[in-house]
Amino acid sequence: MLSPQLRRKVHDLWSLFWSSGLSNPLVAIEQITFLLFIRQLESLDRERVKQKKRSIYAPTEVKKAGIFVVTKDEGFERCRWSYIKQNVSFPLLNNIVFPWLRSLEQRVGPAQNGNTTLGRISGRLSDAYFILDPNKTDTLKRAIGLIDELFRQLDTRSVNSDIMGDIFEYLLEEVKESGKNGQFRTPRHVIRFMVQLLKPQLGKKILDPACGSGGFLLNTLLQWKADHTDDEVLRLEWDGSPHDVRPVWPLGWKPDFNNSLHGYDNDRTMVRIAWMNLILHDLESPEVHQLDALSKRLEDGESGTYDYILANPPFTGSVDEGDLSENRERFPRSGKASAPITTKSELLFVWLMLDLLKIGGRAAVIVPDGVLFGGTNAHRALRHQLLFENTLEAVVSLPANMFQPYSGVKTSILLFQKAGAKVAKGDEPRTREVWFYEISDEAFSLDQKRKALYGRDNDLWDALVKAHAWQTYRDGDAKAKDVSVATDYHQPDYWEERWRSVDDEFLQMFPDKAGEKGHTWALHELWPKDFPFDPADPRKAGQYDDAVLARVRPVFEKTFRKLVEQIVAHSYACSRQPDEAKALGAAEKKVKALHNALMKAAREESLLDREFDQFGLNALKTVLKEATAKTGEWAAGIKVPDKKPKKASPEPDPYTLLSNLAPLLKDFAKLDGYNVWRRGGKSLSRPGKLSASEDGESRQPNLLSWIVPVRRWAERTSWSEEDDDKKPTHKKGILDPKYLKWLRDDLKVFDSDGTVKEDYLDRLDPDCLEVLAFNLSAGRHKPFVFDAGQHRPPAELIGELQSIHGDVQKRLSKLLTMVGGTK
Repeated sequence: MLSPQLRRKVHDLWSLFWSSGLSNPLVAIEQITFLLFIRQLESLDRERVKQKKRSIYAPTEVKKAGIFVVTKDEGFERCRWSYIKQNVSFPLLNNIVFPWLRSLEQRVGPAQNGNTTLGRISGRLSDAYFILDPNKTDTLKRAIGLIDELFRQLDTRSVNSDIMGDIFEYLLEEVKESGKNGQFRTPRHVIRFMVQLLKPQLGKKILDPACGSGGFLLNTLLQWKADHTDDEVLRLEWDGSPHDVRPVWPLGWKPDFNNSLHGYDNDRTMVRIAWMNLILHDLESPEVHQLDALSKRLEDGESGTYDYILANPPFTGSVDEGDLSENRERFPRSGKASAPITTKSELLFVWLMLDLLKIGGRAAVIVPDGVLFGGTNAHRALRHQLLFENTLEAVVSLPANMFQPYSGVKTSILLFQKAGAKVAKGDEPRTREVWFYEISDEAFSLDQKRKALYGRDNDLWDALVKAHAWQTYRDGDAKAKDVSVATDYHQPDYWEERWRSVDDEFLQMFPDKAGEKGHTWALHELWPKDFPFDPADPRKAGQYDDAVLARVRPVFEKTFRKLVEQIVAHSYACSRQPDEAKALGAAEKKVKALHNALMKAAREESLLDREFDQFGLNALKTVLKEATAKTGEWAAGIKVPDKKPKKASPEPDPYTLLSNLAPLLKDFAKLDGYNVWRRGGKSLSRPGKLSASEDGESRQPNLLSWIVPVRRWAERTSWSEEDDDKKPTHKKGILDPKYLKWLRDDLKVFDSDGTVKEDYLDRLDPDCLEVLAFNLSAGRHKPFVFDAGQHRPPAELIGELQSIHGDVQKRLSKLLTMVGGTK
C-alpha cells in the first residue's frame, strides 16, 4: 500500500495528463509510461556499460575497413533523464528523444543486447510518439518533476521494486477511479483469489491469453514470492495484498520468470502497459505480446504448451469468423462444415484454454453465467466437453456487480483440468462430481462505489479453505470431503495498524532510523518501546494515539498548571483589590500564548503532517484543548492572599516554559503515517457467518458450498417392469455393474456422444447434472436447508394466524353493517 504522499503524487501525475486534453485514459497512461521508460533507461544503461557494452547514448557508428567509426554525433547524451529533467522542452522530446527511442533497435538491438530488457525494448516502442499538446510547457515540466520525485529513491531494484510496481498499479487504478472511459480491469483481490485457488507450481509455464495490464501474471509472480517468504517477514493487508515479499528459493533452483509468465492481448497499448508493469516488478524480458489469441496468428504449435492458464477474457460479443483459427482441435466446427460452432468469445476462450493446456494442465477462468446454462448447441457442447472429456473441478459463483463500475453482469469462476482423451460410449463421465461455492459477501460493497469493507466477513477466504479441502479429497483423502461442504466459516483475524515510510523527510526528524531507509514499517515496529500494540485491542490504530497522549499529558498538564498558578498569583500580587475574574482572564491569555507558541514551533520545524491524516497534529490539539479547558479549575485552586506581598514577583513569561514542551513535539510526530487494515496469515474456523439476530450480530452456520454428481443412477427395486426376478439396481448403495452393462448393451440408453438418451433420463437421479442439461449455475443446485431453530414454533404461528383471522372477521362485520348489509 502506498503512503498518502505517494498516492497524491501519482494522482497529480494522472490528473496532469488527463486535464491536458488526453481524452482516453489509457493513452494518458501510455504517455506516462513512455516517460517512465526513458527514466529507467539511464539506470539500465549503467548496467550495460558495466558489462563493457557500448552505451545506448553513444554516437552512431558505421563499420569502415573493419573498424567502427563515428560518422555523426547526434547528441544522444541529451536523451538521458538526468539531462531531460534539467532542460525540459517539447523540441527536446519530440525532435531528439523520441526519434532516438524509436530507432533504438537499429542502433543497439537484440543482436548486441541478447535476451535482455534493452534487447527487446525498442520493438515495444517502435511506434512511440509523445502527443501531449506542445503548448502545455508548464504541464510537461510539472510531469517531469513529479516522475523524478516519485522515483528519486528507486534507482536500485531491491526493497524498492515493490514500491515501483505499487506506483504503477495505483496509476492503473486511476483509470477506474476517474470514471472516464474506464478500461475493464479485474479487481486485484479477485485475481489473487484465483491464483490461490489454482495454486500454480513454482516455475511452471503460465499463460493469460487476454492479459490486459498483466494482473494475473504479476500476481502469480507475487504469490510465488509470498509462498517462499518467511511467515515472520511477510505482511498481508486485509484483502490479501502481500508486503515484504523476500523469497528464499529452494536450494539449487534458479528463478527464470521471463520464461514462466506469458501473455497475449489484442490491444497494443495494454501490451505495452503490461510489459512495463512486469518490468517494474523486476522481470527483465517479459513474454507479453500483441496478439489476438483467438485468431489464425496464434500458431498451432502453441497447443498443449502451458501448465496453467488464468484469465478473465472479454465476453462482449462475437468475433470475426474469417479471422478465427481454423484448427479443428482448437475450435469445434459444425459437423463437416467449415463454419465454427460459435463465434461467441466467452465460449471460444474456454475452448482455446483446453487446447493450449498440457495434458494434466489446469485453468481458472471467469465466465459470464450464460456459459453455465445457455441452451445453444455450442453452450451444451462446451459443457459436455468440460464434464465428459476433462475434469471440471469447481464452479465458484461470484455476485452480480462484482465488476462495478464496469459491468453488473453475473459471473462465475470455472476451475478445470485437461484430460484430453474422449470417453468411450457408455463409460462414466471423466468428471464424477462438481464442487460449487456461492460467494455473496467479499472485500468490497456490491454497488457502484465498491467501498472497502475493512474487517468484515469475506467469503473468498472461506472458499479457499474449502476448495483446497475439496482438492485434498480428490487427491485421495476421504475425510477432506466433509470439510469442503461444512457449515462452519473460515476467516482470518483482522486488525488495524499504522504504517510509516522511512524516506528523506522522515529521516530529517529521526536520523537514527537511517538504516531503515526505503522500508515501510508499522509504528510499533519502528518504536517498539514507545508503542505496545495488541492486534485484538478494540481501539485498533487508536492505541498509538493513546500511548503518546498517556506519555505527554502529565507533562503538559503540569506545565500549563504551573503557568496558570504563576499568572494568577502574580495578578493577585499586583492588584490593590484581588479580582478572580481578572486573574482568570490573564491566565487564559498566557495559556493561549503558550498554545500558539507550540503550534508555531511545530509548523516552523515541519514536524507534523498538515496535509493528510494529521494524526500527530490532532493529538497535539487534543492535549492543548484539554489543558485549556482546565484553566478555570486550576485558577480557582489559587486562594486570594490575606495580605498583599511587599514586592510582586516578575510577570511569568509563557515562552520560558516552551522549552519543557517543545521536545515532546517529536512524540507527536511519531504518530503520523497512514492506517492500514491487516489480516493474519491463516484462516481460522468460526461457528458460522455473521448475521443479524435479536441480540445484534452473531455467527450462524451457513451452507455456502455443495457437491453435485454429474451422473448418478437412481436406485430401483428392479431393472425394469418386466424383470420377474426383481433384481435391484444397487447393492448396499453401490451400482450393480451388471445393471450398467445391461443398460449399455441391451437397453442401449447411451447416445453417440456418451450421454444418456432423453427417453431414459428417468433412470437417473433427478438432481444430477445430466438430467438438468448439465446446468452449472450454482444457485440451481443449492440444497434447501430448513433450520427449525431459526424459526418460531409452528403452534405459535398457527395461534397467531387464528387471532388475525378473528380480528379480520370482526372488522368485516363492522364494514358490512356500515354499508347497510346484513350478517
